[in-house]
Amino acid sequence: MKKNWWVLFVILMVSCTTKTEPLNTTFYFWRTNFKLSATEKDYLTHLKVRKLYVRYFDIGLQNGQAIPVAPIVFNDSPKKYNIVPVIYIKNEVFLQPNQTDSLPNKVYKYIQQINQSAAINVEEIQFDCDWSLQSKQNYFKFLEDFKKLHSNLSATIRLHQVKYPQKTGIPPVNKGVLMYYNMGVIGADDENSIYNKKIAEKYIASLQNYSLPLNIALPIFSWGVHVRNNQVANLIGGLKETDFKGYPLKKIKENRFIVTSDVVFNDRYLAKNDEIKLEFVTKKQLGEMMRDLKKYSKQKPNEIIYYDLNEKNLKTYEKQNFKAISSW
Repeated sequence: MKKNWWVLFVILMVSCTTKTEPLNTTFYFWRTNFKLSATEKDYLTHLKVRKLYVRYFDIGLQNGQAIPVAPIVFNDSPKKYNIVPVIYIKNEVFLQPNQTDSLPNKVYKYIQQINQSAAINVEEIQFDCDWSLQSKQNYFKFLEDFKKLHSNLSATIRLHQVKYPQKTGIPPVNKGVLMYYNMGVIGADDENSIYNKKIAEKYIASLQNYSLPLNIALPIFSWGVHVRNNQVANLIGGLKETDFKGYPLKKIKENRFIVTSDVVFNDRYLAKNDEIKLEFVTKKQLGEMMRDLKKYSKQKPNEIIYYDLNEKNLKTYEKQNFKAISSW
């Protein structure tokens, strides 16, 4: 009897420890000017954030050649944080022949230049590329060659790549980051393309069989879908309901607004009877996402990375929301 009580005590202790131990909270920084507002600094301090994933530059094609686009400028010192450079590479780059031969060295040297200008030493470098079956070989070769220059690499992973690893392949990196958002098609209907539980459920069980260690990226961003004549006319990034104050927009249903008279809004022309559909993820949905991830993940992630660090995004949630969501 004593032995059974002792086993029960150990099980309870382990269970309690698992439930209350928080994950490291981090953020993506996706602006071209690294300068933190007072609110952003306050949230980072309160949440004990020590690491930031900073988009350094994009890589696209110009006249068939890969070039860096919109590099980061550090106007604030990042020395307080462990900086992870993130390089977004358009899939088109790896659809071109002979792009991978010299690209790793060029990208590495450009990262080093940025690091030196801001007096940064980095431990990890992350690549963000939604590769296709046609570009997979070239992208993976790029990663293998880049590892010879910097051994600690991570890569972003999409849900479809988790479900079909035999087909899409697993990138040759140390770890991945599951981008748990942008699950649907941006449309004129009422569906939320940022997070759709029904779509997520078609993929998430495959986490149990995915061999690459994964951290999790969750969405705190929002956007507005501009709808005209029941067709998507445009996408307005970073839009919140508070931005409509003073403009002729009337709420007609949850997260949907109609333009009551012609107006110029954020340098965009909105005609009478156009509609704006707001897409975002509520704190309740973030909790739902975490419960599903916990249910199906093969192993506990080290970090929750929120996309992205922006004062408007942060103010949508309370600081305590982030702490609750980042518990595992």
